[in-house]
Amino acid sequence: MTATPPPVRPVLAVLSDLLFRSKIDEVARRLDLPLRVARSPEQLERHLAVSSPVLAFVDLEEETLDPSAAIRRLKAMADPPRVIGFAGHTNVGAIRAGRDAGADQVLARSALTAQLPDILADVAKANRS
Repeated sequence: MTATPPPVRPVLAVLSDLLFRSKIDEVARRLDLPLRVARSPEQLERHLAVSSPVLAFVDLEEETLDPSAAIRRLKAMADPPRVIGFAGHTNVGAIRAGRDAGADQVLARSALTAQLPDILADVAKANRS
């Protein structure tokens, strides 16, 4: 009798930007990674009540919720995900706030776009080990 592998932990995107959602979704789908999206504090809590994400992308310029509060909530989990915050490269205040809130990494939007395939490929590989 073989043991059932643990379920694949989802990737969480805390954002309402449809362009970035589609970029993340496209790569995650190619790698067979489940993606959950939270556009409000209530959606974030609903997702966290059902599963623990392996990785969370947080738009530091999001206006539908407080990105810093979302990062602190994620990092307070029993098994916290890696949190990558992102913002426009000129938005120094948002970048600083993301770091101060505890994001593991903060990237400019352009850097996230360039690194997204590698980031998610690493997560997919680790998630299935």
